[in-house]
Amino acid sequence: MLRKQIKYLMVCSFLALPCVMQAQDDVTNAFDDLKRQGTVNEQDSEMRRVASSDAVKRLIQENPEAGYFCFTEDREHDIRMTDAIPVRWVERSADSRTKFRGDCLPGEFYTWQVGIFAPYETLSDVSVIFSDWKNEKGNKIPASAFRCFNLGGTDTNGQSFKKTVNVSKGNVQALWIGSDVPVTASGVYKGKVTIKAADAKPVEIACELTVQGSPIANHGDNDGWRKTRLRWLDSSIGNADEPTAPYVPVQLQKQTISWLGGTMELSKEGLPQSLSTRYDQSNQLNDQSNNPVLAGEMRFVIETENGEEVLKPGSLRITGRNNASVNWIATRKNRNFEVQCSGKFGFDGLVDYQIQVKSLGDVKVKDIRLEIPYTSYAAKYMMGLGHKGGFRPDSVINWQWNVDKHQDKIWMGNINAGLNFCFKDENYVRPLVNIYYGLGKLNLPASWGNANKGGIDILPDKDGTVLMTAYSGERTMQKGDVLHYNFNMLVTPVKPLNLKELAEKRFYHSNSDVSAGYIPAALEAGANMINIHHKKDVYPFINYPYYDEAVPDLKRFISDAHSKDLDVRLYYTTRELTVKIPELWALRSLGGEVIHDGPGKDARTLIHRNGPHEWLNKNLTTHFIPAWYNAFKEGKYAGDMDISVITTPDSRWNNYYLEGLDWMIKNLGLDGVYIDDSALDHQTLQRARRIMDADGKRRLIDIHSWNHMNQWAGYANSLHLYLELLPYVDRTWIGEGFRANNTLDFWLVEMSGIPFGLMSETLDARNLFRGMVYGMLPRLPWSGNPVPLWKLWDDFGMKNAQMRGYWDERCPVKTDNKDIPATVYVNGDKALVVLANWTDMPQTAEITLDEELLGFKPSSYILPEIRNTQWEGKLSSLKQCEIMGRGGMIILLEK
Repeated sequence: MLRKQIKYLMVCSFLALPCVMQAQDDVTNAFDDLKRQGTVNEQDSEMRRVASSDAVKRLIQENPEAGYFCFTEDREHDIRMTDAIPVRWVERSADSRTKFRGDCLPGEFYTWQVGIFAPYETLSDVSVIFSDWKNEKGNKIPASAFRCFNLGGTDTNGQSFKKTVNVSKGNVQALWIGSDVPVTASGVYKGKVTIKAADAKPVEIACELTVQGSPIANHGDNDGWRKTRLRWLDSSIGNADEPTAPYVPVQLQKQTISWLGGTMELSKEGLPQSLSTRYDQSNQLNDQSNNPVLAGEMRFVIETENGEEVLKPGSLRITGRNNASVNWIATRKNRNFEVQCSGKFGFDGLVDYQIQVKSLGDVKVKDIRLEIPYTSYAAKYMMGLGHKGGFRPDSVINWQWNVDKHQDKIWMGNINAGLNFCFKDENYVRPLVNIYYGLGKLNLPASWGNANKGGIDILPDKDGTVLMTAYSGERTMQKGDVLHYNFNMLVTPVKPLNLKELAEKRFYHSNSDVSAGYIPAALEAGANMINIHHKKDVYPFINYPYYDEAVPDLKRFISDAHSKDLDVRLYYTTRELTVKIPELWALRSLGGEVIHDGPGKDARTLIHRNGPHEWLNKNLTTHFIPAWYNAFKEGKYAGDMDISVITTPDSRWNNYYLEGLDWMIKNLGLDGVYIDDSALDHQTLQRARRIMDADGKRRLIDIHSWNHMNQWAGYANSLHLYLELLPYVDRTWIGEGFRANNTLDFWLVEMSGIPFGLMSETLDARNLFRGMVYGMLPRLPWSGNPVPLWKLWDDFGMKNAQMRGYWDERCPVKTDNKDIPATVYVNGDKALVVLANWTDMPQTAEITLDEELLGFKPSSYILPEIRNTQWEGKLSSLKQCEIMGRGGMIILLEK
């Protein structure tokens, strides 16, 4: 059937359409908060009062048999100092130092401390041994119920680990101890704890714990001051072998793996030999769609002076399989090398590869490389390696490793088919993001990086193939040397676009210190979800929303919002952590495990050009990185100062973060979270999604990022940093520094989220027409006023519409002007056509309307009124239209 095509030269009288959003409210600038100063309000502690040098000398003269001192402390007297001891200690008798008495409630997780002071010599390999604690009836708290957080625990993957604790000469080390007290416990429990160190005599501590009263709920976690939440550090919550929504179980048939978004076939070497997605060009799942990403088999090549090494393949062996993943291993070998390729395919399309190369002799290597042949279709766009997101250049791309830049990833793809790579080795440490990259850079992988000899080459399209080669260059390997060529790859899109949810879920996100006006303002505007930032009277301190004093206020706010059918979501991320947390000194005792190591008082960052806040310099002094700070100018906390430090990525703080999320859902009724430039990893956010979905309620996660393409952030692509998180994210908000004057292809790749399966919102990109081309609106009231567009969306029925972007071959409206793209939203017998001028000058365009693709013959062409954006009007002839610079037009077509 021949398509009916009608060409219109669209001319109308709307030459004076306003330049969108310039007439609207200014975007909120969170950096203005840094201009405020206040006081860090805190209770005084006798643990910060330093003993005099004479008193310390008298103590040292005791010269105990063990060669060091131990001091017990309860949970309310946090050991703060590492280079001095408090007056309180020198005033205690020798006998009392090694006795501990505490009291708690049944069912509580009880925490306390032992402080070790090593004045004579360094202590190595400190350990703690627990006995059973028994009461007068013989009931016991078993030794297995005790733990010392400083000596190890459970990592983010649910695996146990151990830490070595040494105490340098002249220093103090706090050991935080915790135990689960049975809910049936009662009476006085007695036992002992033995402190040991290598080449030193042990110190035995006599302990008594009085348990009385009614059992406490949640192990005591409802009260931060109890420090029971330290047990959250060792949580495995959210780990499971089942997929999260909307994903389905991974399928394996022979060597072909199928998942929600496509299929991948493995070669005998364990690498992909074919890979394709099944999304249409609107990124909806379509069984009729088959989009090859690879033009051929991926190859891992070892080249010596004699050419490419021929390795005899062994068998491909499946080593594990469940609904969430498939694991395999393949080995190859010759007289020079043994290569072991291990892979894991996750239900969300993330594939983790660990390739181990072992030298069986002394060999001069010319190169070890990975060759990835993309189809030209799946290499239309790219992002990474110092290139902004957008069209892949037609020229050769040569990139080399340089860890001064946060660049270890490369994505190439099309709207509905792509592949992202991240290259690493066994010593990978997740770097810091945002302005802190220079204080926590990438580790150069010994394999891929090879002392900066390694890099990535991308060749131009040749016969439908775009070859990307990750090479490592020349080296000499000695017999027995092992190199780890690890990488992960993520297939994109990660999930189908959800325009319906974007149309239905509307955020209200204010920066006002006082929350009293949030609910009325959200209701008046038609929002149904309130995002609460930190620095609010119901959530005062960054990334610790369960602060004891604020919890009742926050709980009341959420309850009030729920009574009016409003959901409440909180700013909740890792990266920065307030010093107001009750566990600060316990975390500090873990070294750099949770609080990231750094220059301390000598640190200089973009927002600390003159150094850290005086409170940090006085109280922490060393081994920290200063982070966000602000003061309240009004409300309950007026004059109070919040300052924070940087946390260590992939640490046990992730476990704590997840338990905190679970606690807020169950105890506050939390409806979702807003993540801001985070150090969270893929596994942690997968666990978070399981926690949020556990009771069957749909809770949203949105993620925001500031523009990282600058020296402070290591010239990284912001969205690129978080691609592995996107399977569990519902919306992106990209971000400060992303302006409306960016090119169409940049908007598509780095701002819209669409090639990755997510919808987005605008922040600094203040142009409603350009945003609407990608389904993006500003966030109320932080980045503008979307309310007039919400009204239009409701009148039109956007929640039931299908999006046909200018990139989609099925888009029923085309223009002959590359600077005026057309996106169409189709809802039955009506459609919204969005045109936007991407230049600063007036432009004209010839429009082609395909009625067959549209699904109906329009009888009217209406310009709906959009307050402050577009006047109401009607186009009768549709003969010609000129769109002003940076302007646009939204046209309603009806049958």
